[in-house]
Amino acid sequence: MGASYSTIPPEDMRNYVRDTGFTQEKVNLLKARFDSLDKDSKGYLSRTDFLAIPELVLNPVGDRIIDVFFQNPEEHHQRSMSSDQSASASDQLSFGNFIRKMVTFRPVSKLPTMGGVNEPNSRRAKLAFAFRMYDLNGDGSISRDEILAVLDMMVGDDVSDEQLNAIAQRAILEVDEDADGELSFEEYVKVMERVDVEQKLSIKFLD
Repeated sequence: MGASYSTIPPEDMRNYVRDTGFTQEKVNLLKARFDSLDKDSKGYLSRTDFLAIPELVLNPVGDRIIDVFFQNPEEHHQRSMSSDQSASASDQLSFGNFIRKMVTFRPVSKLPTMGGVNEPNSRRAKLAFAFRMYDLNGDGSISRDEILAVLDMMVGDDVSDEQLNAIAQRAILEVDEDADGELSFEEYVKVMERVDVEQKLSIKFLD
């Protein structure tokens, strides 16, 4: 089924445009994509639905990208402030949450100014998305073991365990300013200072 303006209630459309900066046309295109993934017309996406996206299936960290889509950033923050790490992300992703996640991948220069670093596709927002990919247990920091686990997903058997351990250890030692053996988000931001994250976490058709 193709997207049409009638598929989204006018008030919801206004909210999506306001919150994301997408045009109505882009919102409808994303709704059509959402509906194509929701093959059972459930009204939400499951993790299994995301496996219909070839780029994610082939991506070595595709599972982590999918996990971040299903994380609630507020819940992620609360978990980082609590010793109880048993909470899990929802297994259902509504269209509203889907589109608000997708705005993170919109090229920075194309979004109308809505508040600088607080814009939903700002460099900081993109870094927060990437940070959550490494923060496997959702405690608000990245440990050496978590860096090692993600590196292992990315390179597989192409790099020896000794080399992976050395890379993970160096990453911690070089930027762990408070010497707690882990990277906080602010330390991670400093690590990524010279990385063109705006380019790496942008999708051209969303501009």
